[in-house]
Amino acid sequence: MTKHSRGKTWFRKAERNDRDAVWELRFEELKAYRRQHGSCQVASRSKKHPSLGPWVQYQRVLQRSDRLSAERTRRLEQIGFDWVSRCRSVDFRDSTYWNKKRERMLGRLARFNRRFGHCLVPAGWAGTPSLSQWVARQRHLKQQGLLSKDRWRSLKALGLDWKTGDSIAPRWERCFLRLLEFRRRFGHCHVPAEWAENINLGRWVVKTRRLKNAGRLGVDKVLRLNEVGFVWDAIGKRQGEHDAVWSEWLAKLNTYHQKYGHWRVPTEQRRFHRLRVWMDNQRINYHRGWLSAERIRRLEEVKFPWVSDRGAKARPN
Repeated sequence: MTKHSRGKTWFRKAERNDRDAVWELRFEELKAYRRQHGSCQVASRSKKHPSLGPWVQYQRVLQRSDRLSAERTRRLEQIGFDWVSRCRSVDFRDSTYWNKKRERMLGRLARFNRRFGHCLVPAGWAGTPSLSQWVARQRHLKQQGLLSKDRWRSLKALGLDWKTGDSIAPRWERCFLRLLEFRRRFGHCHVPAEWAENINLGRWVVKTRRLKNAGRLGVDKVLRLNEVGFVWDAIGKRQGEHDAVWSEWLAKLNTYHQKYGHWRVPTEQRRFHRLRVWMDNQRINYHRGWLSAERIRRLEEVKFPWVSDRGAKARPN
């Protein structure tokens, strides 16, 4: 054997060893994939496994052309390798697969309905991104007369609105779902206009009020917002909240007066400091003309002193 032939043989052996090492690496990666996903059906264009998908497809090509060794065939079959890709598999085309998928999607739609009270799944919903596409497909089949009666009845029982269809914009629907999540967390739908946690939701709420005032908000949207307790009059809502807080402080002041018999609320005691500040604010607002007639009337009913007695000593009880 010449020196040149020996070098060529060595190169081929090294190349074969490299291919064997790559095969072993992909085989271990496939076993890990099967442990995680329960099958060896790796998509040929998988973004998460860009090298594994084409490798799996190539093993099928080698096996069909009798170029895959018996040892590698045996090892692949031991881990449950699928020699036919899912898109070509007879089992995949069997009705059993689609029935199981339908039941799975029905279950997801039912959970969506229980959580949000309707079946209008927005496009790209984070919970199940494919659910909106599946629902749209069911509507399309219904319109074409291709949806069986039993499937139509099961979807109707969940409350799928066939008439509404896709008339509600996906962005509006996403904001509505965020509003429902806000209500679940805080017990109301009074979203601040500049809510730091989700500023877009606050702005959507403000825009929704403007559209309704201009008569440009659809009746179906108004009804849905009314059902969840949407706050249409934000100013009135805030005023009502302020009035409630003001009444609480007036009640605390009246309780103090009845208990101690005077209006000299001390500031040096921490538990009375805020009450004294509130009293001083009422006097300031009164003298500047900022206090409403109703609040003046209520304060005068309890004999509230408009002149501060700060510095006067309280008489011993």
